Amino acid sequence: MLFSAPLVSPEAFERATGWEIKPEGACRDERCVPLPPPARTPDGQLSLAVLAERLGMPLIHDGTHHLWALGPEAGGRALTSVQLSTIELPDLTGQPFDLASLRGQKVLLVAWASW
Repeated sequence: MLFSAPLVSPEAFERATGWEIKPEGACRDERCVPLPPPARTPDGQLSLAVLAERLGMPLIHDGTHHLWALGPEAGGRALTSVQLSTIELPDLTGQPFDLASLRGQKVLLVAWASW
C-alpha cells in the first residue's frame, strides 16, 4: 500500500489495510492491537511508523518520490534480506543440485505439500 505522507487518516488506513481504528486500538475481525498515544496526532492523523511497528508491517520510505510503502502483515516474519537461503536438492539422477548455480537466471520454484 502506498501513501504520500507519513501520516494518514484513520479512514484511509482502513480502506488500504482493513484495520479499523477504534478506541481500543487497531482492530481487524476479532483482533485488536492497542496503540500507544504517539500513534495519533492531535488532529487525529495516524503515524504510519507507529502502526507499522505495532502491526508487524514493514514500512519503507522513498525520499526521492516522497512515498511510503506499507507492506502486508508479516507476523514478525518479514524478510531481512533478498538473499535466498542455500537450497540443495537431488536432481533427476539423484545427484545434489545447488540452486545457487542458477544465480542471475530466472527460476520458477514449484512446491507441493500434502498437509
